[in-house]
Formats: sequence, structure tokens, C-alpha cells
Amino acid sequence: MTSTLPVPRLTRNPRDAGPRGSLLVADRVVTLGHGRVHARALVVRGSRVVWVGDDPEQAPPHQDRLDLPGCVIGPAFVDSHAHLTPAGLSATGLDLSEARSGEELVRAVAAYAGQHTGRVIWGHGFDPHLFPDALPTPDELTRAASGRAVFLSQVDGHACLVDRQTLAAAPLARAEGVESGDEGATGLLRREANHIVRRWSVGAMSASELASARSAAVERAASVGIGSVHEMGGPDIMGLDDFDAWVEGPWPIEVIPYWGGLDLSVPIERDLRSVGGDLFLDGSMGSHTAALCAPYADRPGTSGHLELDDETLIEWFTEVARTGLQSGVHAIGDAALRQAIGCWQQVAQAFDDEDRSEIVRRGRHRIEHGEVMPPDLLDDLAELALVISAQPAFEAKWGGPDGMYAKRLGAERSAWTNPFRALADRGVGIAFGSDANVTPMDPWGSIHAAEHRAHPEHEVSRLEAVSMSTLGGRSAARQDRFVGVVRAGMRADLAVFEGDPYAADDPRGTRCLLTVVAGRVAHGEAPLPPAHGR
Repeated sequence: MTSTLPVPRLTRNPRDAGPRGSLLVADRVVTLGHGRVHARALVVRGSRVVWVGDDPEQAPPHQDRLDLPGCVIGPAFVDSHAHLTPAGLSATGLDLSEARSGEELVRAVAAYAGQHTGRVIWGHGFDPHLFPDALPTPDELTRAASGRAVFLSQVDGHACLVDRQTLAAAPLARAEGVESGDEGATGLLRREANHIVRRWSVGAMSASELASARSAAVERAASVGIGSVHEMGGPDIMGLDDFDAWVEGPWPIEVIPYWGGLDLSVPIERDLRSVGGDLFLDGSMGSHTAALCAPYADRPGTSGHLELDDETLIEWFTEVARTGLQSGVHAIGDAALRQAIGCWQQVAQAFDDEDRSEIVRRGRHRIEHGEVMPPDLLDDLAELALVISAQPAFEAKWGGPDGMYAKRLGAERSAWTNPFRALADRGVGIAFGSDANVTPMDPWGSIHAAEHRAHPEHEVSRLEAVSMSTLGGRSAARQDRFVGVVRAGMRADLAVFEGDPYAADDPRGTRCLLTVVAGRVAHGEAPLPPAHGR
């Protein structure tokens, strides 16, 4: 959008006007509720909305009034799956998303090494699917980095490129996933080796680098109207110290941490309600490590890998259900999805309840990604009330007849990636997120991607996509009783946007003027207290 930014108008009543509170008036308020769906104004008092209505003159007593002409107020977005510190490192470090060849990767590393200090050159976002040439060798990266360690994460996060020094220093002697060629290790690492080097690289970074990355990530989220992020941490992602930084805060937005490990003591000791998230059942299609029921079309010698056996997963699911925690598992390929569903079915059958699946259904257990989704799995997902935490931007990035999905799966199987329409029609809960730093935190971009698919039968409407980007995340985090829709009594998590992106032909690029989280300002200016950490 190129229109002039609206200018909010603030007026203040005398101090004896009544209870402290702020009246926000816009062109309209999008409530997403089943009662009042049309409104123009609301009052925030403390952490909650206390009134929603059409006529500002009918509002209850308040001290301040903020007029927002040319704007629309709606629920703050929820990013239901993100890796915040890596997303911040992409913003403050070496962004490789525009690299289109191995030669460009080397030049980018050399340019960055000449301008920045630090023991590790951390880069992210290269996509070898787009490269016409070979990836650089470890020795080429060593020369480009002038002796510093190099960790370059592939766009999906499930493979990386490293230099010769890192290959020698990191504990990779017995690790799975070290790719080798005629001249030894190629520097491309997958699976366990990728996790090991990621942890090693994080450990070599300074505390100030990591703190700056975290701040950059939450500032970015708030600036696009995101009020809550489901942070997917874990031992194979950024480690426990980083996870604790997100647990302890304080942050201007809400951060809901998920620990992607089998040890339930981690969430229990931190008084968390959820566990797992990115607990890996498989890898990614970009790295040929997502577990498929049939071999990859472009690499017939492999079907990917399952990371856990059924016995381990059933035991973990059972313990999770009995402790009342919510779980999430990373499952991209159809074999991983079948494993997750089959193991939950066995857990449900083991309980003695009259409705033996009810104890599972109440948990709203999650499947992260769920990209390769054969239609015969839909009814089982619905029966178990499993929630799909999905990333519409993946389809924009890798979908279509010439995209990576089609290359990896072939035309028939790629026609059933991310079937949002079919999932919604079965009543399966869907929560949208970005998987940042795989794709950017960009809610309106995700909504547009969900509306416009290479396979139109999988599209959802604008309002459905907005709901999946807001209420879907609240339901996925089991928060929907107290935050989500805009109505009196609910927590005041709000976003104010220029124009009306809810009705625009193309909402992408819409500017967010104000983000409010629990009645506090996380982004922009308003007569409300600033959010913690802002």
C-alpha cells in the first residue's frame, strides 16, 4: 500500500471523568465473534476489553480517547510456530535468502566476514533447489571466512553447510548425516550432524549477539501485528539456555515456549502447560529427510527417516496425556503423520474411559507442519481432535507444478500438500504460523498464500485464513477461553492496521500502526502502558 499513514488523534478527559481506561475508535472493529460482528469502538481497561460497540458516545467512562481514522482494529495475530532466536539471527546476521548459486554463497560469506566480527559467521536461508551449480566446499568457505567458523543453515533448517575448521572442531565422529564425496566430507550436514553443529555454533556465539537477535525477533513480530508467538525450542534447535531466555522474559509480546524433547521435567519444572512442539518425528522435504511412505520422486533410493520408534512415541504420548500436558510433534511426511496418528490411536485405546479417546481429544495435541497429507488421514485427525500447526507460506515458496514439492513428490502426491480446505471441512483445528526463520513473520502474506493456491481446491477464504492466523493459534495453545475474539471480558490483544486489509484485494504489505498485548503497547503509540521489555 502507498497511501498516507493515518494520524491517530489522542484526546484526554479530565481526571475525574471516571475509571482509568482508553477508548479506541476506528473505521471498524473486526471482532471475529459470534455475537457482535460489527463495531467501531472499544474500551480497554487494565489488561482487558471492557466494552465493544458502534457508538463511541455510548462507551462506559474512560480517561483517554484515541481516534484512528482510516484504520481497522482486529485481534492481534498469533504465530503458532516460530524459532525466534534464529529469526533474529537472520535479521542481525547473514541473510542468504537471495542467494541463487553456490558462487553467490561464497561471495556473501566473504563480504560479511570483512564487515563483522564474531567467532561464528551464522547465515541462514539458502535454498539449493534454486541453484544451478554445486554447493561450495568446506575449503572454499574457510578461505572466504578468513579463518572464522562458518555455519550456513539451509532454508528449512534441516541441513547446513560448514567450513573445514568446523568439521574438525565439532564432535561429529559418530554422527549420522555427514555427507561424503570422493574427497571426504562435503561440508553438507543433515539429521544428527546438523543438530550437533547448530548447538556447537550457538555455544561459540557471544551472549550479546544472542540477546540482540532475540530483541530483533520480538520487535519484528510486534511490528506486523503479532501479539503471541509459539516458540519452538529444543535440545536440537537452540538448546536449554536459549529456551530459558524465552521462558523468563520479559518480552513486549507473549511468548509461549514448547520444548522439543522427550524429558517432561523441562516443562514441568518451569510450570509450562505444553511440551514437544518441534519434537522431530522426521526432517524436511528440502533435505530429503521427511519420512515418506514411498520413495522421493527425485531420489528413488530414499524415503527419508523416522527419528523415533513407535514404542518410544507411545510411551511419551501416554505420559503426556496422564500429566495433562499438551504435546506437539514435528511431522512433515506422510509416514511421520501415520506414525503420530497411529500412536495416538493406541494411546487412546489403552485408557479405560467409556469414551476412550476423550482423554486424548481434551489435550488438543498438535502436529507441526503436516505437509504431505493423504486424504485417508483426515477422518483420523478429526476423531482424535489433533490440531495442525501449518505454514501457508510454504505453498507460496515451494508449491505449484514447478516447485520443490512437485520435484520431490511428483504430480500426484504434491497435489495433496497442505490441504487446508479439506482439513477445515472435517473440523480439524488449524493454526497458522511462519516457522520463522524458514519464512518471515508476515501474517498478511500467510493469509494471502492460504487464499491463493496452485491447487484451488485447497484454498480457504479470507475470513477463514484470518481466523486460522488469530483464533486458531489461541485454540492451539488452549487459550481461547480468555483471549482471541474482541469482546468485553477478553484479554486486550489487538492490532490496528492502516486501511482495511480484511477486505482489500491484496492485504500484503499492510502497515500495522499499533499492537496491544494484554492491554499494553508492544508496537506503536497509544494511551496505554508500554509492554514489559519495551
